[in-house]
Amino acid sequence: MSEFTYGNIIRTEDKAIIFKHLSSGTPYIELNDRWLAFFTKEDGEQRSSDLVEELSIHCPVLYFYNLEDHFWGFEILNQGEFISSFHFSYELEGELEYDIASERYPDVDLFGSVEGEKVFEEVQTELQNPDVLEREIRKHFESVNAEDFQLFGVNEEAIRGLKQLLTAETFLNSQWDAVDRFKEFLDLTQMSWIRYDRTENRENIQYV
Repeated sequence: MSEFTYGNIIRTEDKAIIFKHLSSGTPYIELNDRWLAFFTKEDGEQRSSDLVEELSIHCPVLYFYNLEDHFWGFEILNQGEFISSFHFSYELEGELEYDIASERYPDVDLFGSVEGEKVFEEVQTELQNPDVLEREIRKHFESVNAEDFQLFGVNEEAIRGLKQLLTAETFLNSQWDAVDRFKEFLDLTQMSWIRYDRTENRENIQYV
């Protein structure tokens, strides 16, 4: 069985602020003395919800997801806005094919049409060139800024480690332990095997 984890993480010092705006009965868990995670029905496997965007008006929120066999990543939200994001997919080449095709041909029905098939063939042929593929991979990882973790009071040593980790080089050279190293830098190793529909009867779960 593979891990499917996703939820919303805040500093424990922001607990009182955020609880004023969460619905009664919202499950949460104190991961350690630094971090608390809460879970809502609106949480997505790969994207934070509109609710969390609204909640980030009151304090910064780290939305984290880890679908072990497919991808992991996070979004940082603050003051009601997306600050930065990171998406690390073990199926990235296929995702890049779709992203490039949809950006290049926004008016083409990419699925279920002959024209869409031709578009995918065009993009797939391009990505068979190792230099082109590497260029697109590096472009993909430009959306993250490790210094944004300063919003959560993360120290400089951890931020330096995150800067080295959250890069195309990590994807190209050492994929499979990256998510564990990410959680170690942030002291988030306890954020595992949990999401909204797996909170019932979970040890240490509490409710707003």
